[in-house]
Amino acid sequence: MENSTILSSPLVSLVVSNLSHSSPTPATRMDSMMDNPLELASDEQLRLTRLVVQKCLVPIITCAGVTGNVVSIAVLTHKSMKTSTNCYLTALAIFDILYLVTSLALSLKHYEDINEQKIYKYFYLYSRVLADIWSNVSVCLTVTFTLERYVGVCHPIKGRAVCTPKRARIITCCVVLFVLIATSPEFLEWEVFESKNDKNLTITEIITTEIGESRAYTVFYHWFIVAMFTFIPLAALLGFNIILIRSVCKANRIRRRMTYVAVNRPGEAHSGEHTRITCMLISVAFVFIICQLPTATMMCYITYLELSGTELTHTENNYRKIAGNVANILISLNAAVNFILYSVMSTKFRKVFQRLFCKHSRYTLGKSISEYSYSTGMSTVRRISSCRDAENRRIGLNSHSPEYLIRRLRPPATPHRSQESLTSRESFKRNSCYTKRSYTDTVL
Repeated sequence: MENSTILSSPLVSLVVSNLSHSSPTPATRMDSMMDNPLELASDEQLRLTRLVVQKCLVPIITCAGVTGNVVSIAVLTHKSMKTSTNCYLTALAIFDILYLVTSLALSLKHYEDINEQKIYKYFYLYSRVLADIWSNVSVCLTVTFTLERYVGVCHPIKGRAVCTPKRARIITCCVVLFVLIATSPEFLEWEVFESKNDKNLTITEIITTEIGESRAYTVFYHWFIVAMFTFIPLAALLGFNIILIRSVCKANRIRRRMTYVAVNRPGEAHSGEHTRITCMLISVAFVFIICQLPTATMMCYITYLELSGTELTHTENNYRKIAGNVANILISLNAAVNFILYSVMSTKFRKVFQRLFCKHSRYTLGKSISEYSYSTGMSTVRRISSCRDAENRRIGLNSHSPEYLIRRLRPPATPHRSQESLTSRESFKRNSCYTKRSYTDTVL
């Protein structure tokens, strides 16, 4: 688990060292460890690390992460949350769930009764690659919605035409297809081998295939995976988020200056919400970077060892496995923590969540959730109130006049059906303006 769950192909040789039985006998190992107390100490540290990480933290993080991501999917797929950014975040939550469930299944390898089962060998063989696929898709989706936010913030006019929910779904499907094609060769690296021992008992092992042992495959394909799903995404996330942070700081300075000029501007609420969403996506990306950096460091180190032919001692190998456990638990934590970031940093997310899951919430007692439009920079409620105020000013009414109160309290007059033709084009246009609702794009 600590070697291959998320650290992709460059760590495949480490899985063999965990699953193979070519190590010295327990008596020989105990004799060597008695001569070297550091090996005995490293073995005990590795055992404690696996106990805490694989048997305690992984189940807890998986349960909490799956629950949080399921709630996130329910909120992000609400009819008032249909935006391109939310399409990416929904897909990210789905693949985070898949990764958490697969990593929990892979952690069962540390239970001897389960690991010795023949069916689990085949399950582990394919689940290891599936975990890499789910993780790589999450990496690409994080880069994708960061790029989308960059276009929307730095090129707003182009973003209104490019950043649409339909296009976001198409891009998500293309990302998943690309990752499947790029990661599928890992299925050819390992195979399950059955043999008979001296007691005529069948022993099931996972061994490396000829393709996995090929020098050219190890050099070119492994470095392609490391560059495509580690170095390039981290560099892109750092670059785009630095630009977004500068844009957010500039927008805050402009907003503070404009506060002295015009208070309660029509687009002020939307601008503040837009900035909060950008800050939330920046935080999601930076949490991703922090959790991925140990994994990237491990991948570079293991790839260097393979290319240089350096062999680790028993103590060094144990410490490498401990570092692998820590790196993997950070990846699982990253897959489970996004719900907390959404809830803390997005007002719209909290309102929809309370509307869906809190029946007695103040947001569900006759209050509708305002929807923001990129074209007007105003919410639905604000646009209605603005139009009403403009009409009142046009006819010279104020909120304290009797005419205003009579107009507000009088029920709308409905013409008799005989007064106008049902097939009249003017009648159809006049009635359709009240029944047909224009599309308004919303933000999280």
